[in-house]
Amino acid sequence: RLAAPMSFGLHHVAPLLPAFLRQYPGIDILADFSDTAVDLVADGFDLALRIASLADSSLRARKLCPVRLLLVAAPAWLAQTGRPQHPRDLVGRKGFVYTNTTAPGTLRFQHGQTGEDFVLSQAARMRSNNAEALLPALREGVGYGLFPAFMVHSALMAGEVEVILPDWQVASIALYLVTPPSPLRSARVNVFMNYLTDRFLAPAWL
Repeated sequence: RLAAPMSFGLHHVAPLLPAFLRQYPGIDILADFSDTAVDLVADGFDLALRIASLADSSLRARKLCPVRLLLVAAPAWLAQTGRPQHPRDLVGRKGFVYTNTTAPGTLRFQHGQTGEDFVLSQAARMRSNNAEALLPALREGVGYGLFPAFMVHSALMAGEVEVILPDWQVASIALYLVTPPSPLRSARVNVFMNYLTDRFLAPAWL
């Protein structure tokens, strides 16, 4: 029983499962893809993939790789509003807000060279509890937003969006493999954990 974020699960976990199922015909998988953080113990999950900055908990977590967060906008939006030079230039400009966070719309920036901090309270043109739902409007130049690199990688490569404020960073997050607190696991779960770990150690598109 595996839990994973919806978009990441559909696009980057699901494609890995057929090969595993062929390689291990005696192991079956229940995959739950949702942006709601499940309770592994109460809901009976063996493991979860989570993209976050994990707080302390009783769960056992292994960091697989960092996940870059990129502030992006379409060329059409930049042509209309101008290219921001500082996060304060985004004050009042409407963007996209992913609501499944502890503080939706609050972006904390730090300049990579000077260390200057700036906290931006986004004005929202569109909000959603699934970040992928914001991508069509992003490509159309309706606003700007902060997205994980794996979600906008293809749009960046196609020139549909561009990174803005590249000298400013937000707090890092990572891809974690999380399991219940008990160290006792079945051999089947260990095999699946090793399979996922081997495939998510520092992929370039994260």
